Amino acid sequence: MAEVQEIPATPTMVMCGDAFAFPQCTELTVGPGLRYIKNTVNCTKPGVLRATNKSVWIDRNSKRYVPVVEERVIGIVAGRIGEDCRVDVGAAHYAMLNGVAFEGATQRNKPDLKIGSLVFAKVIAANKDVEPELSCVNKNGKSNGLQVLEGGHLISCSLGLCRKLRQPTTPLTAPLIAHFKLFELVVGMNGRVWIHSDSVKHTLCISMYLGRCEYLPEEELMPLLKDIVKRVESSA
Repeated sequence: MAEVQEIPATPTMVMCGDAFAFPQCTELTVGPGLRYIKNTVNCTKPGVLRATNKSVWIDRNSKRYVPVVEERVIGIVAGRIGEDCRVDVGAAHYAMLNGVAFEGATQRNKPDLKIGSLVFAKVIAANKDVEPELSCVNKNGKSNGLQVLEGGHLISCSLGLCRKLRQPTTPLTAPLIAHFKLFELVVGMNGRVWIHSDSVKHTLCISMYLGRCEYLPEEELMPLLKDIVKRVESSA
C-alpha cells in the first residue's frame, strides 16, 4: 500500500495508487481523478495533483469528459423524453436535463429547447451506474449564469485548456481583453467553449487563438493574437 502523505501545497506529479491524508476539520471537495476512502484521498488516475483551500483534483488531459458534481458544462440537446431533455456533454452517456430546471421556469413557462440547442448547466448528479443529471439553477433557484446559449459559435478544445481558461488568474485571456472590446466566453469543463462577439471576424480570431494558445509562454500570446488578426483581416 502506498505511503500516506500530506496533500502538497504546490502542483505535484502523482501516479495511480498514491495516497494523501484528508485534512481534519475542513470541508474539502475531492475532484476528478481522486477517491475518498477512510480519511485518505487516493489517486485513481495519473497526472498533476492540484489543491486549493476548497478542493483537490488531478489535472490531466483525458480524451473523454467524465462528469463531476458541481462542474459547469456546455451541453447540446440531442433529444427529448417527456419533460426531460437528453443532453450530449461529451461523456460516455447522455445527461438528463429537466425542462423546468431553469430560473423562474414552470410547466407553462419554460425554455423551448430543441435538438441542437446549447445549454450552460451544472452537473448535479454523477454516478457510473446512471445517467448524469444537469440543472440550470443553484440550490436557491437562481441561474447564477447558467442558461440557454443563443447564437454565438461553439468550439471544442482540450479539457486542460478549459481548466486553464476557468482559472481567475489565467494569462490566456489577457490578450483578448486588451484587443477586443465586446466579446463573451462561456467555458465548460467538458472541453467546449462558446464564443460570442460583435462580428464574425472577431469570433473567428478568438476561435483560432484559443486553438493555438494552450502551451505557449505568456510573452508569446499577444504576438500570436496580433498575427491571427492580421491574417484574418487581410483575407477578408
